[in-house]
Amino acid sequence: MIKNIKKSAGEFIQSVSLFDIYQGENIPKGKKSLALNLILQALSHTLSDPEIQGLVSEIVKKISQEFSAELRV
Repeated sequence: MIKNIKKSAGEFIQSVSLFDIYQGENIPKGKKSLALNLILQALSHTLSDPEIQGLVSEIVKKISQEFSAELRV
C-alpha cells in the first residue's frame, strides 16, 4: 500500500509511514483501520490547499481501487 501511495503522489511525497493498525470495536469484521502519516512537499514552491487536496484525493482513489479501502472520517 505504501508503494502505491508513493507512486500516486509522485515527486511530492517525501515520506509515508504507518503508525497505527486497529481491529475491533466499530471496525467491520475482517477489516483493519490503518493510520498513515504522509509528508508532501514541492521543492519549487509551497503546495496550495487545492494541490494538496488533489493529491490526497488521487491517493485515496488509487488505494480504494487497488485494495478496496475506504477513507474513514
